[in-house]
Amino acid sequence: MQLYQDYGVPSSEWGYVPVLFIGEKYYVGDTPIIQNIEADIIELHKAMPVEPEPIPETEPVKAKVSLVQLLGLALVDAVNPCELAVLVILMTAILSRHPNKKDKALKAGLAFSSAIFLMYTLFGFLIIFGFKTLVGLADIQTLWFYKVLAVLAIILGLLNLKDAVWYGGGGFIMEVPQKWRPKMKEIIKGTTSTAGAFAAGIIVSFFLTPCTAGPYFVFGGILSNMPFFETLPYLFIYMLVFISPMIAITLITFFGFMVIEDVAGWREKNLKKLHWVAGLLLLGLGFAMLLGWI
Repeated sequence: MQLYQDYGVPSSEWGYVPVLFIGEKYYVGDTPIIQNIEADIIELHKAMPVEPEPIPETEPVKAKVSLVQLLGLALVDAVNPCELAVLVILMTAILSRHPNKKDKALKAGLAFSSAIFLMYTLFGFLIIFGFKTLVGLADIQTLWFYKVLAVLAIILGLLNLKDAVWYGGGGFIMEVPQKWRPKMKEIIKGTTSTAGAFAAGIIVSFFLTPCTAGPYFVFGGILSNMPFFETLPYLFIYMLVFISPMIAITLITFFGFMVIEDVAGWREKNLKKLHWVAGLLLLGLGFAMLLGWI
C-alpha cells in the first residue's frame, strides 16, 4: 500500500499484477515492464556513485644485505692498516719477552683477536640500535636512508684514496690518530699473558674505532632496517672476515712461515696499497648502492 502512495499510483490501478517500482518510476502490467525495465536498469546503474578502487598498501622498502656488501665492507675493515699494526706490536712484545715460547704468542694473539671480535660485535649492536632510533625519530624513509649510507661509503672511499696518494694530507689519516698511538703502544707492550692480551684487546678496540668504524657504520646502517635477530648471522660473518688477518698473522708467526719483523716490514711497505684497496672497494660499493645495483 505504502509503495502505491509513495509512487503516486492512481487508486484505480491498485491491485493489478504484475507491478514494478524502479527508481522514481512504476509500471503496471507485463508489457510496460518488459519494454522499459532494461533501459531503466542501465540508467540507474549509470547514476550510482562509483567508489574508487582501494589502493593496495605497499610494504616499506627494506634494505637487503647482499653478499657483495657484506664481503666488500668487511674486507675494507680487514685490510685496514690499524688492526694489522696493533697485532704486530702485541706479537713483538710477547715474543721479545718469550722468544722460545711461540705457544704463548699463539694464545695471546687468539685472545687479542677474540676480544676485538667481542667488542666490535657489541659496537655493531649499538650502531644498529642507534640508527633504528634515529630513523624512527626523524621519520626518514628507508630508501633515502640507504642513499645516505651510499654517499657515506663514497666519502670514506675518497678519504682512503687521499691517504694512498697524499698520506697524512689535510692533517689527518684514516688510521689511529697520531696522539693516541703512544698510549696504545704502551698498553699493548705491557701485555705479558693470555688474559692480559684479552684485556688489551678490549681496551685497544676503542683506539681502533676511529679508523675502522667507517665501513662498520655503513654496514650497521644497512642492518638497522632488519629485525634484530636477522642481523646476527650477518654480524657474525662480518666479524669473522674482519679479524681474519689477525688470526692469519698469529698462525703465520706460530708456524714459523714468517717472523713478526717481516710482517711488520710488509705492512709498512704496503701501507699505501692497503689504502688504495680500501678506497677503491668503498667507492665501488658506494656507487653501486647509489645506483641501485646492490
